[in-house]
Amino acid sequence: MDADKMKQWLDLAQTLYGGEFWKTVFDDEQGKGFTNGNPNFPFQTGVQQEKERKSDFPLIDIVDTFDEIRFLIYLPGFRKQDVELLSYETYFIVRGSRKSYFPEDKFKQREGKYGEFERKIDLDIPIDGNGRIHAVFKDGILYVTIPKDQTEARSITIRD
Repeated sequence: MDADKMKQWLDLAQTLYGGEFWKTVFDDEQGKGFTNGNPNFPFQTGVQQEKERKSDFPLIDIVDTFDEIRFLIYLPGFRKQDVELLSYETYFIVRGSRKSYFPEDKFKQREGKYGEFERKIDLDIPIDGNGRIHAVFKDGILYVTIPKDQTEARSITIRD
């Protein structure tokens, strides 16, 4: 069955049965496996689908060491000039954009990331903003190193 016919069939099923369609096709146990527990599957709005995709991109590995936190931010196909990194007190944002080399209607299948993206990365510690954050972009990976704040202990006077 081609994709257009499948879409027409799914639209018809949605019109006739609403969000309950997949519940009527499968019993509870089978339906959960097919729909991944999502009662709106496969009828998520484009906004819902885009929100889910945006929160997953780019993929990030986080390594917490004694004196710093390291981030490996995977941006295959992007160039350094496509990406921007912003630091705030308790989080940072990586964002950017990439244009497709081909017109949208020429894609038979498209899994690569094109267009704009933005991802907020929350931190458990405050960022030391004294220019000690290091970022290097190499081979489609943005390496970010953030030193942990190495504040020394201060004596606190206890009053009567």
